[in-house]
Amino acid sequence: MGNAKSEHAVPPTDIEFVFSAGGFHTPCVLKTTLPFKFSNPNAPLYGHLSSIDSSATSGTAEHFVLAVQMRLTWISGDKKPQQVIYGNGKSQISQVTTFSQDDMCGSTFIPSPAKDFGWHDPGYVHTAIITGLQPSTIFNYKYGSDAVGRSDEIEFRTLPAGGSDELKFLVFGDMGKAPLDAAIEHYIQPGSLSVVKAMVEEMRNGSLDSIFHIGDISYATGFLVEWEYFLHLITPLASKVSYMTAIGNHERFRISLCDSGLRWRIETYFPMPTAAKDKPWYAIEHGSVHFTVISTEHDWTQNSEQYKWMRKDMESVDRSKTPWHRPMYSSYNSLITVDATFRNVVEPVLLANKTHDNGNYKAPVHAIVGMAGYSLEKFPSIVGL
Repeated sequence: MGNAKSEHAVPPTDIEFVFSAGGFHTPCVLKTTLPFKFSNPNAPLYGHLSSIDSSATSGTAEHFVLAVQMRLTWISGDKKPQQVIYGNGKSQISQVTTFSQDDMCGSTFIPSPAKDFGWHDPGYVHTAIITGLQPSTIFNYKYGSDAVGRSDEIEFRTLPAGGSDELKFLVFGDMGKAPLDAAIEHYIQPGSLSVVKAMVEEMRNGSLDSIFHIGDISYATGFLVEWEYFLHLITPLASKVSYMTAIGNHERFRISLCDSGLRWRIETYFPMPTAAKDKPWYAIEHGSVHFTVISTEHDWTQNSEQYKWMRKDMESVDRSKTPWHRPMYSSYNSLITVDATFRNVVEPVLLANKTHDNGNYKAPVHAIVGMAGYSLEKFPSIVGL
């Protein structure tokens, strides 16, 4: 007999523990426990915030007209609508959605665990729009219902108004998740723990207004329960800061292929202000910064729908920051990761619409970000751009 501690994200279904011998290469099941039932499998969990438009940020700090609106998304085992309660007794009812095993991507040629042993009942995804907020203002909220219980009260500070002198935001990709205990998953990113811890510290110090996680979100690779571990990991952060996302190759690989198993269902967990389903490009303003977020996994060639949208957006505003997943410039000499054609198509659009704040700059400034949790690559023997 012995004791072992284990930390788990709480799924809306029962779990079992399996004791085995032979390691992970030749496992032999010795004993399986009876299912563990959670006291409240319908509890509201993993609330995370995101911006839905540029309201109250597209004018000036002195003359904003519209109030800020934020989207809150959370998970529950209950399909009945719930509420987010905020401010002085205001409330909004949630819209509810879910997805099934048939929605998962994969084929005979490219199988995905999500359609087989990686499938896990996701419960129900609730989302509600919080309206009537003012910029740079602290408010409290909680979510859930009388029937399933409510979350703790959470404090959140809204984004600065348009024309503000300062915006503090973080941009990164490739984070993933890792267990907080000594458990071993099939695919972990240990660095994600320290990255989230550092971001939480930035937030507590008042040095963070918003976050852009630009691709390779959870690295669940077809194991649905690992999305809950990821949501569990980011909740202390994403419940208090606007958490925006873009897709990468581990969410949707080159349009037709699928690594995450979710296909376009990533938009269910992280609904962004996109034009339509499976068109994960959008523009939004936080404070004085205009963000144009594009998808490198969808068609971006000239005359494509995304290219026309991107060109129109960049022509309409002074481009300040442009996040996407695959880098245009990299020392990693892989044609799969860096496509010279992408540079040839997108670079002229950036050059034609760059911000002329300083005449010394001959071209836009490119910041290559990533490795927020995923293992670092070795330096290449041959550097190729």
